Amino acid sequence: MQEFIANGRVSDIPADALGKTANGHVSFKFDFACDSSLQGNDGKPLTSFFHVQVYGKQAEIMAQSLSKGSPLLIKGEIIQRTYTNAQGKRRSYQYIAPSQHNGITFLENKAAAERRKQDNLNTPQPETPPVPSYPEPVDADEPF
Repeated sequence: MQEFIANGRVSDIPADALGKTANGHVSFKFDFACDSSLQGNDGKPLTSFFHVQVYGKQAEIMAQSLSKGSPLLIKGEIIQRTYTNAQGKRRSYQYIAPSQHNGITFLENKAAAERRKQDNLNTPQPETPPVPSYPEPVDADEPF
């Protein structure tokens, strides 16, 4: 078994972040960014971006608590799933699945998190073109 551990920030929460699996379990997804120890030509750390998927009670808590920029420590594993896209091609999808217990640690207090949420609501967001959506969330016990 492998273990992924990273310190970073929520980089995006898609509009369809909160959902349910085919079995009716609550799911929540967000994007996570963390700096690498490697540096680019400009001397700045290279940033890596990951999809994160959580389920159940953890998903409910994350949906209520996270906002863009929230600092987190994530411990979990990298999951790779395959799916067939709308054009009938098999594709691969990777995401981080945090451990159900202590898999996500908030790195700011509740008051700072609430201020960030309020700031995000008050800051006009630039229009961005639609990004292809994530594949439908699946339960871990469902076959590929």
